[in-house]
Amino acid sequence: MRNILIWLSLMASLLLTACNNAPDPVTLNTVKSGKPALWKVTGTQPGQVGVVYMFGTIHILPNDVQWRTPALETAIAESDQLVIEVLGLDDPQSAAKIFSRLAVSPGQEQLESRIQPALRKDLDRIIDAANISERSLNRMETWAAALSLASAQTRSLGLDSSGGVEKKLTAQFKKAGKPITALETIESQLSYFDRLPEEQQRQMLVSVVEESEDSQQAFEELFNAWMTGDLEQIVTLSDAGILKDPKTREYLLIKRNQDWAEQLDKRLHKPGVSLVAVGAAHLAGPDAVQAMLAKRGYNVEQIQ
Repeated sequence: MRNILIWLSLMASLLLTACNNAPDPVTLNTVKSGKPALWKVTGTQPGQVGVVYMFGTIHILPNDVQWRTPALETAIAESDQLVIEVLGLDDPQSAAKIFSRLAVSPGQEQLESRIQPALRKDLDRIIDAANISERSLNRMETWAAALSLASAQTRSLGLDSSGGVEKKLTAQFKKAGKPITALETIESQLSYFDRLPEEQQRQMLVSVVEESEDSQQAFEELFNAWMTGDLEQIVTLSDAGILKDPKTREYLLIKRNQDWAEQLDKRLHKPGVSLVAVGAAHLAGPDAVQAMLAKRGYNVEQIQ
């Protein structure tokens, strides 16, 4: 069930960067250069006049890695605008307020009572290492507590979200004076978790606890798959854990991909070139966003 910790921790670290300072980086067994997957989407029917480049990202990067390539730089240069998953992460105080508003609800059970007794010692260990008060966690809904603990585990690797792919691309487009838009808001993204049934939320928490000792290896596997453009491995990593449940997968992945494909379809009916940079899991496998666009009649070419 390793994948859920990976995806939760990377997303949560973007939202919760203000909570703790990152420790010194650990030594990671990751490749230093590669060619992450990149696609070009063009129309084949009247009215489909736009162009979209689709770049799978990873939200947090180790230091000193070379993920930029000539093909990506060409796509950046040709693009009139950047489209990312969510705007507002550069304002951590505002993001934290949105998180708190959705995360904290009255009448929550103590966190340890939301997990089976056999895992409670491990939960206590994780809470102590996370440097988050147990009182704060007890006030959170289960999904939010899981995100907070997963984020702390990512930070324990010394990974800093300020150096992530989206942050670097955003800075580059801002410098060039090109507009930046998003497919979701912070609130809409977190609301997908907030609306999960409690059973699925508790599965998230269980996964975070069970995978805690493998967080470094899990990140290394994900990063290396992303860096080398290994889509099969990304599918393997993103199809495990709670996403094995068809209803959860439909809600957390497929439904969002469908919404994004609808937005991009409208964008492709307008002139212009866009670079779409979203998490690599959304661009891998049969339910990938670009696969949905292909079903709508677009030509999808993997150019890297």
